[in-house]
Amino acid sequence: MLHSFTGGREGRNPQGGLTIGPNGVLYGTTTSGGELTACSGYGCGTVFGLVPPASPGGEWRKAVLHSFTGGSDGANPAASLIIDTNGVLYGTAPNGGASTACAGYGCGTVFKLAPPPSQGGTWAETVLYSFTNENGDGAIPIAGLALSQDGALYGTTTQSGEIPGCHGYGCGTVFMLMPPPSPGGAWTETVLHRFKSTDGAYPEGVLVIGKNGLLYGTTTYGGTSMTCASSLRGCGTVFELRP
Repeated sequence: MLHSFTGGREGRNPQGGLTIGPNGVLYGTTTSGGELTACSGYGCGTVFGLVPPASPGGEWRKAVLHSFTGGSDGANPAASLIIDTNGVLYGTAPNGGASTACAGYGCGTVFKLAPPPSQGGTWAETVLYSFTNENGDGAIPIAGLALSQDGALYGTTTQSGEIPGCHGYGCGTVFMLMPPPSPGGAWTETVLHRFKSTDGAYPEGVLVIGKNGLLYGTTTYGGTSMTCASSLRGCGTVFELRP
């Protein structure tokens, strides 16, 4: 065992997987814990790093890189992170954000965490996009992200899209976030597909980028089968999206 979470400010309930960074550091998220004044006293989740021991058999050292507030920065991250060649971490939070929609909890965010310029410094969080649940832009991103060679981020949201599908919440979307042409600018979101239940509903898995920019993914519900007992109908799908 490398680490046992104790709750409180260090975080608890790590639902997503891990990402390996430079020098063998492990990065992950917890869905709750962190700053306990937020999210009804349970904390809104954290991003953490586990640094391997200097010598075999030693203890791994854990550090909280960011504690979510439940405000504009997001809340309750449940997916794995991805890391680029500069050591920057990217992830999703299904709740929080700038929007007041989605039952007042916010519709989720896509965020990045930049490493400090010197060892021991503070990681800097930047929200790349806040979902609004308006105009079909998406809401509640549970899955993690995929990073293309040109720096674009691809992901899914479990709700919004074609309203009033899936009980009026929308059946989910596939989206793309393009980086700004110059540093410090705004990232641009484009919805690539809005699910309609017959082609799938509630995508919760990470996308895979194939040759020629093809995207592959799964949806938990929806499809053409009627054999699964569900108010959404359908046993789920595997899908492909072509540019």
